[in-house]
Amino acid sequence: MYGVSKITSEQNILLTTFPGAQYSAQSLAEHLEVFARAGIVVDMICQSAPRGTAVDFSFTTSYDNFTRVMQALPAAAKAHPPLVSGGYSKINLFGEEMVTSCGVAARALSALAQAGIEIVLITTSDLDISLLIRQQDEDTALQVLQAAFSLA
Repeated sequence: MYGVSKITSEQNILLTTFPGAQYSAQSLAEHLEVFARAGIVVDMICQSAPRGTAVDFSFTTSYDNFTRVMQALPAAAKAHPPLVSGGYSKINLFGEEMVTSCGVAARALSALAQAGIEIVLITTSDLDISLLIRQQDEDTALQVLQAAFSLA
């Protein structure tokens, strides 16, 4: 089990990235408020470490929101044009024991690497790890992760 008790997946995920966004909580809030006003539920919000006054930040949403995302982008685009891409799946590793388990992420990433699966985005909390991967890799990813965490 190694801290993970459940693995789930979700298909048809859309990734939106803002490269070179202004490094400030206000700027990030303004970006996200545009999508909130458009009624778009965002998930997997991820920010890079700052580079001077800039950061890259991304979020995911269901591909069902594609049209609304595209309509909202002009209001959210600031310094650099955003990047939008689809064809992803989100894999969730969950376990209450993750809080006290060492090496959960290392085990997951190693299993995926050995299967040749690239990770596009990672977010974590105390109880889960969310991994964004290419949708065509979903079945293999689920198999190798279930084996790696003795859930198969």
